[in-house]
Amino acid sequence: MPLVLILEDEATLRESMVRGLQKLPGIELAEAGTVEEALRLLDGGLRPNLILSDIDLPDRSGIEMLGELGSRNIRVPLVYISAYLKAYGSQIPRHANVEVYEKPISLQELRRIVSDKTGSAGEGEEAAPFGAIDYLQLACLGRHSVSIEVHRQGKPTARIQIVQGEVWSAEDDAGLGWDAFRRIAFSMKGNVACHALKEPEGSRTIQGNWEELLMEAARQTDEEGWNDDGRHGDAEDGIDLLTDLQLEDAQLVEAEQVEDADEYEALWDEGVKALLDKDHEQAYEIFTRAAALRPDDRKLEANLARLREMGFGKSEPEAG
Repeated sequence: MPLVLILEDEATLRESMVRGLQKLPGIELAEAGTVEEALRLLDGGLRPNLILSDIDLPDRSGIEMLGELGSRNIRVPLVYISAYLKAYGSQIPRHANVEVYEKPISLQELRRIVSDKTGSAGEGEEAAPFGAIDYLQLACLGRHSVSIEVHRQGKPTARIQIVQGEVWSAEDDAGLGWDAFRRIAFSMKGNVACHALKEPEGSRTIQGNWEELLMEAARQTDEEGWNDDGRHGDAEDGIDLLTDLQLEDAQLVEAEQVEDADEYEALWDEGVKALLDKDHEQAYEIFTRAAALRPDDRKLEANLARLREMGFGKSEPEAG
């Protein structure tokens, strides 16, 4: 199984990279915050198939990794990702095993690089930055009509229809209705797309409040332990979703008691629309304005964090 070593001193960014790459199939990850820490891992027997490295590191320059790898007779692709290419670019020697990218880099691009360099692209498709659950919650909160589709091998294999903020129907290659809904909601494979829906296709097959549906699906997923292929597996996402929904319920109750609720809700709806329209830059700007009104809103911060992982906006503090 390919092993990727991430060398990045900014802990928040490093954790985001690890979290994003964990969803690639057939990939193992190791991490280090300094050159010396990375060298200790290598001297301890770690043999990565790819190294992703920052350049401006606290103890030594990431460029020195080239010489250290050579002295250890370790031949491995080295990908530099830095915000300071103008300052360091001329110091990076031309080498067949070296590539350089400028921060910020989107999560999709990072996954593409890892898949290409490790030869794992054929083992499975990348997870989308926004999954089925994300789009479902955004559409329902904004009372939009959309079709959420999961594509595998370039073809749509499953979809959930939302009509004016209500879950209308679900269908996948294994069936219709409730079971299809929860399979799609917790699917971790395939690319997820969201399209505006003018009118529902077919009859309604699911009834109930969207939050209650998701919470029940999470409970059943956790109890039964099946994964997105219908096999028994890890149900951590079901547990995490229950926590997220409970937090959001509390935030919505609190929002009704705050004087800026109208302005906040208007910004939220506007940001959701921008996301569904795939105008991610605009969505980031709108959610940032909303976050100024609600700095402790976990729902907003989760969306801003995902957008930052995709390369929009800037993380604080700025990574080197």
